Amino acid sequence: MRFKVDSLSAGYAPGSRTVRGLSIEITAGETLCLLGRNGAGKTTALKAIMGLVPSREGTVTVDGEPISGRPAHRIPSAGIGYVPQGRRLFAELTVRENLEVGAYVRRHRRVDYEAVFDLFPRLKERLSQVSGTLSGGEQQMLAMARALCLDPRVLLLDEPTEGLMPAMVSAIGESIRRLASGGVSVLMVEQRLDVVRSTAQRVCLMDNGTIRKTLPVGGLSADMETVRRYLSV
Repeated sequence: MRFKVDSLSAGYAPGSRTVRGLSIEITAGETLCLLGRNGAGKTTALKAIMGLVPSREGTVTVDGEPISGRPAHRIPSAGIGYVPQGRRLFAELTVRENLEVGAYVRRHRRVDYEAVFDLFPRLKERLSQVSGTLSGGEQQMLAMARALCLDPRVLLLDEPTEGLMPAMVSAIGESIRRLASGGVSVLMVEQRLDVVRSTAQRVCLMDNGTIRKTLPVGGLSADMETVRRYLSV
């Protein structure tokens, strides 16, 4: 499997370009992280891939099949799962109902509960609980599980550990590693360098909507001056 974004430019207002010439390529089982300060265009890049922000030029393909230009509601059926920043669960629905919504676009429309519980065993105890009453970490698990009900080849994660306690950060990091080991390609926006180091193979440093530098994750420590410049830390 090969997921490719080629020269993608996108923006919110007519003629604007919040993302400029984004080009990335991810193979099966690889995790690539977009790093950059707030406003660098990371979230917009994910939204543009999902068709939620209008693209001005460029293409997105999965195994050579173009998906750019499709209506946003048809992109998940191409095998792309998306977990937005803030999770965006249906807070008034139960855990079970949220998972069923996630499976809806699949042909058989059934949740593979065995796979969900294998990755997130805590959700088994919460199936009948209203999702808005879950802890932050449990909500993140549910958001990821809902996206995985699509059986995606590519998973887009936007700040998956934001606001979580250390134990939950560790659990989410482990789930990302397990997904990748199962062949899922992951494109992730993440600010925690400890999570990036433990999950990703490559890192793209973004600034002003453009990828300025791509590093192997092992190169982060050797080039911390550059990392600090783009993260403003």
